[in-house]
Amino acid sequence: MILRNFKGEVIFASCSYLSSCASALEAELAACREGISLTLEWSTLPFILETDCTIALSMLKGIEVDRSPAAIVEEAKHMLSLGRPHELTHVRRGLNCVSHALAQLGRQPRTAGWLRHAPEHILALCKLDCNAPG
Repeated sequence: MILRNFKGEVIFASCSYLSSCASALEAELAACREGISLTLEWSTLPFILETDCTIALSMLKGIEVDRSPAAIVEEAKHMLSLGRPHELTHVRRGLNCVSHALAQLGRQPRTAGWLRHAPEHILALCKLDCNAPG
């Protein structure tokens, strides 16, 4: 999960090891929930949640019937309903390199967070993601 400002600068970045995870969808939903939670904690601004998973996006928007970890989806929806202006959007996987790299870090049994910083390779990918053509 990465929280960036409108300039693409890192506000907060994190990766978490999920000791029990049934699917890639569950991992994506957990990352979205964590991202929403950290955004509400570390910023007071409106935010855009980006994901490359259309199924997770549909579930968070309430478009698709929830057949996965209902608690994760409902908790994320509850946080989204707290009144903070937000947008949920799909991004192509090729424009989501930072999230993929953080997810790879999270595959190791460790959890890490960085405030106003991130590992160098994450910062480099962040610049690519933010400057990539639409």
